[in-house]
Amino acid sequence: MLEESSSLPEFFDIPESSCEELEGSSSTSQESRDEPESSSEDNSSPNEKKEIRPFIPRHNHEYENREFIEILEGAEKDVFDEALKLESLAHPFSEYYENIKSTGNDYNLAMNIRALFDNYPHYKALRFMAKSHVWFRRAPPTEILPSIGHSAVHQFVKMDGDHAIYRVILVKSDKYILMACHMNTHAFHRGDLRFVEVNNRTKTNASPYSCLGHLALGDLVAVSELAITEEMPTTLGNMDVYSATPETRCVWMVKMMTLLKRQTFENVPFSFLGNGSVVALKWGQVLNVQIPPMYGYPQNVIFLGNGFIPEKVPEFASGLDEEQHDLLLGLTRNISKYPWSTGTIFSYEYSPYFTSQFDLGHRAHAIPNPDPDGVVELCALMGATAVTAVLVGNFDCRSFRMLETAKVAQNLISFTIENTGYPQPYQLWKANARIVISSSKTDAEATISTVFLVGGLLKFTAILSPEYYDFQFTDKIHMVSQKEMPEGEGLRDGFLEKIPDGSNGKRIIEALYGGYPIVDETTEDDDVTYYFPGTDRIVLNEFQNEYVSKLLKKTPLTLADSPFGSGKSMTIATAAYYAARESRLWGNSQQLLVTQSNFASVNLVDITKRYTKKCRVVRYVPLNTWMELSEGSRTDLDLPVMMRPLFMEYVTGRKFHSNSRYLFEMAKYLKEFKLIEVEQMEKRCQTYFRENTFTSKYDFDRLTRLFFTFYQPQIVITTSDCLRNVLPMLHEVSTVQFDESSQMPESALIQVLSMFPYACFGLVGDIRQLPPYCDYSVVGHLKMYGVGNTMERACRGDLFPRVVLRYVYRCHPVTTQILGSEFYGRNLLSAVKEEDRNEFMRSRPDLWQNPNFPIMVLNNNTPGIRDLTSMHNPVEVTIVSCLIDALTSSPLYSIHPSNIGVISFYKAQNDRLLQVLADKPVKCGTVDSFQGTEKEIIIVCCTNEVINGFMAMPNRINVAMSRAKQATFIIGNVSGLRMAIHWSTLVNEAERFGCMRY
Repeated sequence: MLEESSSLPEFFDIPESSCEELEGSSSTSQESRDEPESSSEDNSSPNEKKEIRPFIPRHNHEYENREFIEILEGAEKDVFDEALKLESLAHPFSEYYENIKSTGNDYNLAMNIRALFDNYPHYKALRFMAKSHVWFRRAPPTEILPSIGHSAVHQFVKMDGDHAIYRVILVKSDKYILMACHMNTHAFHRGDLRFVEVNNRTKTNASPYSCLGHLALGDLVAVSELAITEEMPTTLGNMDVYSATPETRCVWMVKMMTLLKRQTFENVPFSFLGNGSVVALKWGQVLNVQIPPMYGYPQNVIFLGNGFIPEKVPEFASGLDEEQHDLLLGLTRNISKYPWSTGTIFSYEYSPYFTSQFDLGHRAHAIPNPDPDGVVELCALMGATAVTAVLVGNFDCRSFRMLETAKVAQNLISFTIENTGYPQPYQLWKANARIVISSSKTDAEATISTVFLVGGLLKFTAILSPEYYDFQFTDKIHMVSQKEMPEGEGLRDGFLEKIPDGSNGKRIIEALYGGYPIVDETTEDDDVTYYFPGTDRIVLNEFQNEYVSKLLKKTPLTLADSPFGSGKSMTIATAAYYAARESRLWGNSQQLLVTQSNFASVNLVDITKRYTKKCRVVRYVPLNTWMELSEGSRTDLDLPVMMRPLFMEYVTGRKFHSNSRYLFEMAKYLKEFKLIEVEQMEKRCQTYFRENTFTSKYDFDRLTRLFFTFYQPQIVITTSDCLRNVLPMLHEVSTVQFDESSQMPESALIQVLSMFPYACFGLVGDIRQLPPYCDYSVVGHLKMYGVGNTMERACRGDLFPRVVLRYVYRCHPVTTQILGSEFYGRNLLSAVKEEDRNEFMRSRPDLWQNPNFPIMVLNNNTPGIRDLTSMHNPVEVTIVSCLIDALTSSPLYSIHPSNIGVISFYKAQNDRLLQVLADKPVKCGTVDSFQGTEKEIIIVCCTNEVINGFMAMPNRINVAMSRAKQATFIIGNVSGLRMAIHWSTLVNEAERFGCMRY
């Protein structure tokens, strides 16, 4: 039977004739949950049509919905009762719920959407599954519902009848595809219920109109009735959940549903990224705009938007304790997951006020302004969200069917997707974005390497994460989606007001945004000399000593302008050690060292390892990132490595831990990596694994918190990319040092300033080398406030006390002299002798005519070949290959391949070199990837005979030419090099000293 709930929202008034249409064609009588059939007040006959009750508003302006409640009778009730028994017995989740027949009163009394989701009982899912056996026997609807431009669907909170909660995950031209939110709805055996379609025959609560064109990605609906489609099987329950995908033809269509109340927002400031996505003031995620601007995506403009943020629904029905929840996670870990949708902006308008504030930006404290802090918050939050979105690559919440799939190599796959829909995937899918590939066996993760638009298809190559090297395309349909943005402690609305006035953090931010510069308040103290605390103590030079002194004397922020090879890593490590030693006297604070890449952090680890007996050090690397690192980029101080011996103490029982839940997490981690057998574990762990065949994957964040609690590291090394994850693990930080600060995003600095405002900061880097990386989609003001070039701006504007590290320890003295003259105003001093850097040149007269000059130019007149947006040069590849053979195989003097680096200005050329040199441990990379790296011998590949704009950039040339300790080979067209600034100096000097080969 069908019965409508008591009332509608007052803004939606349906005439009686329309309500009669909504009642459907059921021949059974109608009945209300609140007014049962036996009610003495209901004297009407079963066949008499009831009147529509008046609309009665609920408190707080919330109203009950007009939901149809189905009460089965006769044969249909018998079918339902029998199906309910069968589904209850067959459902693999039932044993995890203590009270399977919970009525869900908390659910029915829910007054808001969050309460509704958190109190959905398992029994409701069972009833929904049982109802499907009844719906299976009914004919599908044939009536096509009329369309309307507005007010076609309405939102509600309270649900009384049997239903399941679904979310919109795919929008097609003639339908929506919905996915069940709770896995209880389908478990393993009812894959037919995982995905359902909404079409123009689907009725929505309290509306006679079609909902097509009125739902958005992420919308949540309560489905109260299904109907078969033409793809319906002859029996139910024969479709496993692993064979169901959003692109599989749906078995069911939604016949009746209710749109659940959206979490809406109004007048939220936002700005467009270059790819059409937007970043908003209040959320650390990108949003989508339903109606794009007519003339491109305006930059440096703030709009006020109205829209909604999708709610996230728990994976399982309510009623589980933590242990049961973890066990169910383990049981379902191989079921494909699909990303939650990002928010949607439905309407917006230009904001002159916020646009003017956005323009003000870094001048917020420099000119009269009634709300400088508001300007800072607006700019910093917008910039930080843009940077985070680009870092993760999570611009698109949709899933796409993979076409033309191929496993190219052990770690390389290729595939295509259709470039259709709005926004087009071409705008949102980019290189370096992390993706998830669905599979019936286990989902795989990869990183996009290349993306090309060919006709109406996007063609990809992607590198599999090492743990998925065994992945194969075995299913008929595979789906691909971008990996969701990880949870983390990013900047949030209102962060600035939480920073105390007068603190280091507040003073630094004000200086960056036009306030008073921070002057040097330390006094000279010639009696203080600092030593690097290794086995053999190393005395710091006067410039290094000055930097350490300023940091330890509580200067809010100190700049260390550190040219290539100036000993900055040792300087940073020494300062951290002395700060940690001081903290033991005044408390137990931590020292944070932040690099711009995992490879660069290896240098800091190698140096700090020398004093780990005196100081506890860890490099924070999330496990998924660590799994993707090459062996050369992993260290013994990495978090995933250091966890192992510490956790082994507890899992084997050598140490006792009272919390069994934490103990089991540690055991799962060690077992996953095959570091211990169950028989070797203490008794509680043995019992746990014996009783639970399927266990959930360990929670790495929880394990990280455990590790930090047990180990209490004094020095933490990490990268800017990982700050969101590591900052919540730290309790108190007294010093923060950013290595390679010329590449540091400004948002990373402000993020740490907001969390540890009383810390002292050091920015160590070289403003004459590469600036921060910035994706093409972050432009204008978003680039300025999120990425920026903080170190250069601070140095040019004298915003903070500054030290210049003038001594160069890496390069041959002649190289230091040439680069110092070209880029540093003759301000560098070599700290090494020629005989310490010319052993190769002295020993190989067959390759090097003049051992007193460390740069050799090899002429290559063969033009480069255009490769889409890049270039490659086959002759240059041959020259490099032959040169490496000569360097590594001579009886006179051989260089080990690991001591050779090959730098390419073009990515296409680097890809070909990687293929040719795959069997040699030679580091190949672009200029950007070599910053912070040093090798004995460097080979620089120019590839193109024309030295164009980016190849003539001084900072790029400076990086390429300052990586070699002994000698550098330049392979290029001499005529073209002579015509380019800086390159001409190198060519002319090489020719003058007889180091030119034609």
